[in-house]
Amino acid sequence: MTLRIIIADDHPVVRIGTKAVIESSGVGEVVAEASSASELMDMLKAHPCDLLVTDYSMPGAGQADGFAMIGMIRRHYPDLPVVLLSVANNLAILRMVVSTGVLGLVDKASSMDELPLAIQTVQRGQPFLSRTLKDRIDAIGTHNVEEKDTRTLSPKEVEVLRLLGAGQTVKEIALHLHKSVSTISRQKGDAMLKLGLKGDAELFDYLRDSKL
Repeated sequence: MTLRIIIADDHPVVRIGTKAVIESSGVGEVVAEASSASELMDMLKAHPCDLLVTDYSMPGAGQADGFAMIGMIRRHYPDLPVVLLSVANNLAILRMVVSTGVLGLVDKASSMDELPLAIQTVQRGQPFLSRTLKDRIDAIGTHNVEEKDTRTLSPKEVEVLRLLGAGQTVKEIALHLHKSVSTISRQKGDAMLKLGLKGDAELFDYLRDSKL
């Protein structure tokens, strides 16, 4: 049986390439495409599918992306296998995503040749981690206690830092996540306290260096 696959990415070129890789490999058929989190939720409602291939960050169009989007997908479609793209920049995000039950993690910045294998593996209910992510984890090795550690942060705090790193203000993040400005400010402050950061200058140096 041919797998029915929905793909989601805010870049048209990535969607075109992803679809070409999937269909040329014979691993499945792309039945719908989405360019934002809100479009993705609409496509999932409108098109029965066997597997989802989605980017992590798809800003815009009202619906929150990132961890909030993944959480919503897992709540509404708990049995849907998911292959997630573009999570190689920060291991804190990777750990958060895995905690939701997402099995497939593929770095779209590297070769997409791994995608068909990732789809087949995840469809069987087995985890898949792309080579570049494995190499990144191996390169880190044992934890350096002097390094500022995002493992102490909550998923919501990591998400706030990710959006700050993408250039959004606290007010914009509050609107994006449908939270109050005071809530986002508190989560930002709590994250800075846990990371030992004093002031916005240190925070943005950290965000730049960690590629969060």
